[in-house]
Amino acid sequence: MQDRSWRQQRQEGVVDRHAVVVGGSIGGMLAARVLADHFDQVTVVERDQLPEGSENRPGVPQARHLHFLFKRGLMVAEELFPGITADLQEAGSHLLDQGSDFRILYRSGWSPRKEIGLEFCTFTRPLFEATVRRHLMTNPKVLLRQGFEVAGLELDEDKARVAGVRLRPRHRDPNAPVEEELLAAELVVDASGRGSKAPDWLEAVGYERPEEMVVDAFWGYATRLYEPVEEYKKEWKTLFIMNRPPYQPRAGIIQPVEGNRWIVTIAGVMHDYPPTDEDGFLQFARSLSSPELYRAIQKARPLSKVWGYRRTENRLRSYEKARLPQGFAALGDSVCAFNPVYGLGMTLTGLEALELGKCLSHGRGTLDTRRFQKRVSKLVAGPWALTTGEDLRWPTTQGGKITAKLKLMHWYIEQVIRLIPQSEDVFRRFQEVNHMMKSPAALFHPSVLRRVLRQAFGPRPVYARPKEAAARVPASTATATSTVAIRR
Repeated sequence: MQDRSWRQQRQEGVVDRHAVVVGGSIGGMLAARVLADHFDQVTVVERDQLPEGSENRPGVPQARHLHFLFKRGLMVAEELFPGITADLQEAGSHLLDQGSDFRILYRSGWSPRKEIGLEFCTFTRPLFEATVRRHLMTNPKVLLRQGFEVAGLELDEDKARVAGVRLRPRHRDPNAPVEEELLAAELVVDASGRGSKAPDWLEAVGYERPEEMVVDAFWGYATRLYEPVEEYKKEWKTLFIMNRPPYQPRAGIIQPVEGNRWIVTIAGVMHDYPPTDEDGFLQFARSLSSPELYRAIQKARPLSKVWGYRRTENRLRSYEKARLPQGFAALGDSVCAFNPVYGLGMTLTGLEALELGKCLSHGRGTLDTRRFQKRVSKLVAGPWALTTGEDLRWPTTQGGKITAKLKLMHWYIEQVIRLIPQSEDVFRRFQEVNHMMKSPAALFHPSVLRRVLRQAFGPRPVYARPKEAAARVPASTATATSTVAIRR
C-alpha cells in the first residue's frame, strides 16, 4: 500500500487538517465533537452499521442494561451539545434528584429523603446514544464511516508520528483478498472501548504495549424492562438495594426510563450471577436485603426477555507510562474500563473529552500525546482507587493488592456509609463525589472527619449479622465468604 505521508500532503496543500476517531459510541462522539473545534475534518470510524433510531446494536452488548449519567456528565453533555437534556426529556427521559427521588438502602440503612441538587437523567443507552449522534451529525466537519474496522496505525517516514489508520470493511468475502484503505490523519484518537485493539496496533509498528492492570470481583447482572404498576404505592422514583460485603453479595435497582417503563437490573458478585429465566430472576430479586424491589416487580408486566451480562472486570491501561508516537491518543474505556455496576464510564469519558480540548488549545491545535495521557491518568486515578477498592472487599476478587492504605480506606469509607442514614450533610458530600462534582478528598472535609472520628471512637453499637441475609447467601459463596477474615 503506497501513500504519501501526512506532512507531504499538508505541504502540498492537498488536504486540510484531519483527525480520526476510532469508535462511534459515546466516547467517540464526545471526542469527535471536541476535535471539530480544532480540525477541518473529523472522521469517526465505526464497526457497526448504526441504527436510524434508538435501537440496540451488536457493538454495544451492555446497551440493554442500566446506564448512569451523573450530574457532572450531564453538564458535559449539555456543554458540548446545548439542548440535549431538553431533547432527552422530550423523548420521555426523567430528570431526577439524587436525594428526593432516589431511595438507596445502604448496608447501614436507608438514604435521607431530601432534595440535594444533584440531578441525573434516566434513559436507555440506545436513546442517549441516538440523541448524541443526532446532535453530532449536525456539525458539517464530522463524517461517519460505518461498517469499517481499523487494521492498524500508519506512521510517518520518521516513525515518530502517526500518519493515519488502515481501514478494511468489517463484512467482506472471506475468500477475497483483504483490501485496506489508508485514511490519512494528523491525529488518531482511540475511543473503541473495553475491547480496544490499540495495544496490538502500537506493538505492530514498533511501540510499546501499555501496562495493564485488571481487578475482577466476578460481578454479573441481569436486566429486564417492565411496565410499572400504577397503583403500587412507593416513596421513590428510583430504588437501589445495595449489597453488603462480605455476607450479602446481591444488589438490585429499579429506574424509570422513556416509554413509561422501568428498567430493572439485579446483580451479584463473587460468581453469584443472577439467572436469566423468569422464575430465577424473580427469586433472585426476592433474596435482596429488602423485599421492596421484589414487591414492586412482582405484579408488574414484563416488556422484554431477561438479558445477562458478565464482562465486568476493571481494566486500566497505563498509556501515560508507555512510549507512544505523536498524534496518537486514547480515552474512555480504551484507557480505563470500570466495573459497569458503578456507572462511572460515560461521565468520566466526558471529562476526558473536555481535557482533550484543553490540551489541543494549549498546543494551539497540536496535541502533546504524553501531556494528554498524563491528564487522563490523573482524572481516572481517584475513581479507579474507589471502585477497585470496593471490589477488593470481596474475598474472591482477582488482581490488585490489599495494602495497609487500602485497609484504611475501607475502614474510613465504611464509617462514612454508616453515617449516611443519619446525616444529610454526609450523604450530600458522598453523592457529590459519586457525581464527580467533587474529588474524593471531599470525604475528608472536617465536617465529615469529625463525625467519623466521633462515631468510630465513641460508644459503639453492636450490629448483629441479619439472619435472613445470611440465609440468602448461596452455598457456592459460603466457603469464599468464610475466608474473608484471613484475607483481611
